[in-house]
Amino acid sequence: MEHYIEVNPKYVFREKKRPKYTKDLNEETPDVTELYIHGDTKNINRLSYFSELTKVWLSYVNQKEFNLIINLINPKMLYIYDVKVSNLSPIEGLTNLEVLDIEWNTKAEKLWDISRNKSLKALYIKDFSRLHDISQITGGYNINILSLAGGNSKPLKLDTLKELAELKQLKYLGLSNIKVLDQSLEPITELKQLKELSISNQFPTEEYAKLSVKLPHTKCEKFKAYTFLGSPIDGKNVMVVGKRKPLLSTREDKIRLQKYVERFKALQEKYKI
Repeated sequence: MEHYIEVNPKYVFREKKRPKYTKDLNEETPDVTELYIHGDTKNINRLSYFSELTKVWLSYVNQKEFNLIINLINPKMLYIYDVKVSNLSPIEGLTNLEVLDIEWNTKAEKLWDISRNKSLKALYIKDFSRLHDISQITGGYNINILSLAGGNSKPLKLDTLKELAELKQLKYLGLSNIKVLDQSLEPITELKQLKELSISNQFPTEEYAKLSVKLPHTKCEKFKAYTFLGSPIDGKNVMVVGKRKPLLSTREDKIRLQKYVERFKALQEKYKI
């Protein structure tokens, strides 16, 4: 399967292409187009002279550093990692921002007024341990790519996904290591322009079956009874679609797999009516 993000690489940050960390802005000339800085980078106020900046990598910042740095830049692409920041509202002033990737925030309980970022086309939110409400995401009317993900050890816990129904223009939606209180994927049925859904196996089987019927033109590996694993685990090479469903073997569990296939098809028929 050709993935939407792979054919739209301009909306993705590649760690291997990240520039060398700048310890002191006096070491850089103001005509650079890309920078990797930390909250404690020296002479940070010189950022206001870097008028050609289009891509910024920012790591290890507290609220004071975050406020200062964000108010000095206006790039097209911004990657932020390890932010101890509860107030994300300074992002509202980034009028040129097209791609924003924020990973690992242990303080923010809400997002920001995303409607202020009118150029924003791709948004990645990962590992926000205190975020439960994404209501402000409804302002992202121009976002084509959205990814919401938990961390490596903790899921992203949200109350509901109902706000996603407002993002009618979405082409790609990623939901990884995510737990939703109401366990419903119903809002996603409104995303008729969605080309690809990449989603973890953390919802009831019926929710996936429903989506497979309501979004017939959307690519998703979970729109069938089971998916193949990248590599076998203890002889099991497939994962049955649905929360708490087992790993099975196509060789040893043929009868069980066929039953899951039949159940999935029955659920699909239910929503075709």
